[in-house]
Amino acid sequence: MATGQPAFSGASTAIIFTAILRDDPPRPSRLNPELPLELDHIVMKALEKDRELRYQRAADVRTDSKRLLRDTTSTRSAIVPALSSPAPGDVISSPETTPTTPQGDSSDSAVIAGLVKRHKKSLTALLVAVTMIAATLVYVLYRAANRAPSPPVALQFTRVTSSGDVQRADLSPDGKYVVYVRWTGGKDSIWLRQLATDRDVQIVALDQAYCRGLAFSPDGSYVYFVRRDPLSRSGDLYQVPALGGIPRKMPAAGISGSPAFSPDGQRVAFVRDTNSDDSLVVASLDGSGERVLISYKRPEGIAPYRVAWSPDGKTLAFCHYSPNWVLTTIPVEGGPAQPVAGAQGNSGILDLTWLPKNRHLLVAGVFGESPTSQLYEVSLSAGTPRQITHDLTNYGGVRVRADAATVLALQDQVFAAIEVVTPGQEAETRSLSAGDQNDDGRSGLAWTPAGRIVYYSAPNARADLWEVGADGSPPQRLTSSSGGWDLGDPAVAPRGDFIALTRWDETIQTRIWRMDMDGSNLKQLSDGTQDVLPAISPDGKWIIFTRLAGGNYTLMKVPSEGGPETQMTDYGSRGPSVSPDGKWIACEYFPGRNQPTSVAVIPFAGGPPAKVFALPRSYEQPIRWTPDGRAVSFINSVNGVDNIWQQSLSGGPPEPVTHYPSGKIFYFDWSHDGRVALSRGTEPSDALVIKNFR
Repeated sequence: MATGQPAFSGASTAIIFTAILRDDPPRPSRLNPELPLELDHIVMKALEKDRELRYQRAADVRTDSKRLLRDTTSTRSAIVPALSSPAPGDVISSPETTPTTPQGDSSDSAVIAGLVKRHKKSLTALLVAVTMIAATLVYVLYRAANRAPSPPVALQFTRVTSSGDVQRADLSPDGKYVVYVRWTGGKDSIWLRQLATDRDVQIVALDQAYCRGLAFSPDGSYVYFVRRDPLSRSGDLYQVPALGGIPRKMPAAGISGSPAFSPDGQRVAFVRDTNSDDSLVVASLDGSGERVLISYKRPEGIAPYRVAWSPDGKTLAFCHYSPNWVLTTIPVEGGPAQPVAGAQGNSGILDLTWLPKNRHLLVAGVFGESPTSQLYEVSLSAGTPRQITHDLTNYGGVRVRADAATVLALQDQVFAAIEVVTPGQEAETRSLSAGDQNDDGRSGLAWTPAGRIVYYSAPNARADLWEVGADGSPPQRLTSSSGGWDLGDPAVAPRGDFIALTRWDETIQTRIWRMDMDGSNLKQLSDGTQDVLPAISPDGKWIIFTRLAGGNYTLMKVPSEGGPETQMTDYGSRGPSVSPDGKWIACEYFPGRNQPTSVAVIPFAGGPPAKVFALPRSYEQPIRWTPDGRAVSFINSVNGVDNIWQQSLSGGPPEPVTHYPSGKIFYFDWSHDGRVALSRGTEPSDALVIKNFR
């Protein structure tokens, strides 16, 4: 009213309220030059958004207004700047001709009357406007502070790849490109996708080597990747132009995971696995100035092999496995490692990256009661991680654009079912699972002498052992997991009187247990912290298992009724299987550094291998004797398709047993009559971008 227009305007009430909360109003004197300049101070203080700086009481507004009126009309006006421009027709008197009023006759009422007489309409309108605007501002700010929060904007998911074979990925700093690794036909290759055009181009073919990690340079000009030879534990750093070119080997070496770069792109941080320990290393790109910030001896370590560099360049973040997963930070220039409060416990962490603000991390992992790996925002200042995604898929990797407007994630899905097949009759494969989303058999299965199958399953995220008939009879739950326990790796005694298994506790320590066939009478048998993969002798008296200690795998045995443990091997060996006649044990064999993993056949009493056979590069556990005891079998992938293969003890190359044209085999076991029980399905993994994250 004083200026002829409102302080805040808009086409709707919502727009006006937004302007009141966000924008600063124009000073009144800019809109109406006739108003005293000192009134700007009163108006702007009344409209101040910071409540600590606004007028706290109406009496304060009255006091400042009276002071303005006094200074405008009293003799003090001669020593203060003019408060208004002369109105047309006003008579300006000089000091010599201005009549003076005796000091004793001055009063507040006279002062106010004099000023009102000169600016009656403007001042009245202004004071009314100030009061109304101040009241409106207070009301709007009160409503904004106390109203219920608006519902969050729905996340927007856009799939970047659809091949189902993506292993790793990174997002360019400007969010325009995605670089990713594909595992196709048993080989790794690196691809680049331009998001605006959905155009893909292969920029690196790795042939027989693996890509252990990759990342864009901070300016987005280059892609760095870690190339590891099949017989090496770690790899070398390579650089290739983002749009393709000839890869160039960099001096940095001994890298076990994805590299992380300082904001200026001059230094690289990475994890180095030396079999006996994990180290966090920082070095210049030219290989100079290498420093180990921290190392952990087995069984502790850094898992996953992922480190993230903070936006201000001062801090590194990683995950300390102890055997709990603990988010941890450490100063780049050296200093003690600090766990992140509120992000500790038995939570599985798969990946992490920094958000643009230095005090927040974006993490892919399992926290709290979530049955799957999801995305979380974690504050370094403490507090419960904030869950971002809420679905039943698994997120195995996460990256973020420089301004946090876009998030890149790897989404993994598992579809597994229990199947029974007679080799050579794959077209007649019979499925025994009601569905394919409970991870049936993925962490183990075994035949019983009665022709039933004991298997791992996790419906509703509860991991238990179940039993189902090969004839398709309804499955039955054998165990009831609770309190953080997890069960897997079942082995059934040949006489059918008990089951040996691996049991994970709430601290992720694993030990060998046994139970009766109906799931009762659970009993702990081993005392290690990383004991897995039990096998039972044909007479049922012994349980042979794998122990991980000091970074090395060895075979152990323990009486099935309980008793002292005995070490059977002093070399790298894992995943035992006892021959049908009880004379031999087949297992994975790790002969030494830079030598290929093989399958060894050792005497049941232990000792050095009696026979050793090379395993294909793409083999997978478990190793199982064939029912006739003449060969050992395993899973092998050819051109991305899994089948059961066998290695004859008489020598020669391994040969396929099953001939599926597609799919993945997670686990298998032989029955006495030559049938195979399989956990079989698919495991697609693709990259997607997420918007509306913040």
